Amino acid sequence: MTALFLYGAVLLMVASVIVNRVGQRRMAKARKTLTAEETSLRDLDSVIGESARAVQQSRQRTAALDDQIQDMRLAVEHLTEKFDQARAAPMERYFIFDRLDARPGTIWSLDVRRAEDAPNDPRLAAAWPVPRTYLMVASNPREAMDRAAQRFPRNQGFEVGTAAACHLFKNRRNEGDGEGGAGVFKRGGGAV
Repeated sequence: MTALFLYGAVLLMVASVIVNRVGQRRMAKARKTLTAEETSLRDLDSVIGESARAVQQSRQRTAALDDQIQDMRLAVEHLTEKFDQARAAPMERYFIFDRLDARPGTIWSLDVRRAEDAPNDPRLAAAWPVPRTYLMVASNPREAMDRAAQRFPRNQGFEVGTAAACHLFKNRRNEGDGEGGAGVFKRGGGAV
């Protein structure tokens, strides 16, 4: 009977060694699996963090673009209003004084109107219901006014206004000069 107990004890020892070995292998396998899953979780966490940052940057860009779109819409509305005002405004008509004579100097604009104390001539009243703006080339405003007064004398019922540098011929490089940006013509008639 002792042999039987001894045989049983050896079998139990062998069984415990086998179970221990199997348990260690399963534990090593579980550790490897757990390590791999932790690594994949860390990688997934970093990918999620990068994606969250990208989403946040995209939201910020979208918000900035929405602000730009709103600003552009306001600018378009403002320009549309200005365009409608310009379209509704009366047309400005300019008369050219020196069409054939190319002169050096600055382009001046001045108003010529029918004088209030002009003789009651129905043809003059019909021809000059509103002031006319004439453009002429002269070296100074006084010369421009004198030339206009020679062409439209006071005794015939005309009144010549003061000469000002013409705003139509503003030149970007001349905006800072003392001539108000009016175009300057050289001999030959070309604007400079």
